[in-house]
Amino acid sequence: MNKTFDIHEFQNRLQTGWLGSEVLYEESLPSTNTYLKRIPAKQFCHGVLAIAEHQTEGRGQYDKKWETEPSANLTFTLGFRPSSADRITLLTLMCAYAIQKALEPYLDMPIKLKWPNDIIAADKKIGGILTECMFYGKIPERVMIGIGLNVNQTVFSPQVDQVATSVALLSKKISREKLLADILTHVEQLYTRWHKQDETLHQEINRQIIGFGKWIKLQIDGEVKEKSYKFLGINNKGQCLVLNEELDVNTFSHEQIRIITDRTPVSRAD
Repeated sequence: MNKTFDIHEFQNRLQTGWLGSEVLYEESLPSTNTYLKRIPAKQFCHGVLAIAEHQTEGRGQYDKKWETEPSANLTFTLGFRPSSADRITLLTLMCAYAIQKALEPYLDMPIKLKWPNDIIAADKKIGGILTECMFYGKIPERVMIGIGLNVNQTVFSPQVDQVATSVALLSKKISREKLLADILTHVEQLYTRWHKQDETLHQEINRQIIGFGKWIKLQIDGEVKEKSYKFLGINNKGQCLVLNEELDVNTFSHEQIRIITDRTPVSRAD
């Protein structure tokens, strides 16, 4: 039987300055993102962490359900109050990059990012991110970055078994408390660079994204285009850049496109 997440152990391991200093823990929630959406403004502090032992209605991109076994994985949301919304997509990718860096000591294999919000290991999804924002006019009142990470789950439903994996399946069962503390350490370090608009951050992230520098196909609004494009990575706002066959550079936001490579799995759970 999986061990219940130990908040005290996690807090003892946490070595951040501000991220995760406020922890909202629930045994069961429909969605940690929705939970942070609904709390009063005075309870939503920059760097708040909402974590659920069991998330019953977790969502991925395009409202697809995120499958998770109780007490086996990490389902949590980080709350931020950035001063502007012009680089939120890069913030999402920054968090994915932080998770990749935190996972590296546990997995003896490449871990890659799939634009715009997935973490991939052994050609399968090990984690996913869903970012949501609430605004006062054009200023973000709160940004919620929801993260689902497969840690100690070893059995998945037939619907996702071919496209999902976990740390335990690729290596061994590990401490969720330590892994989450490691993730927050990397997120805080990278957030400082994001906040200061470090021009090298998006370049580092580019090297981790599947398909970077290669000719790929694009799926735009659900339709796969016949032409090929060279994936140039992301710019400093997190927007996707591609070179078309006429050698023009096209810029897309994450809502518009999906990058398709030779290794891209085709699945309802993808």
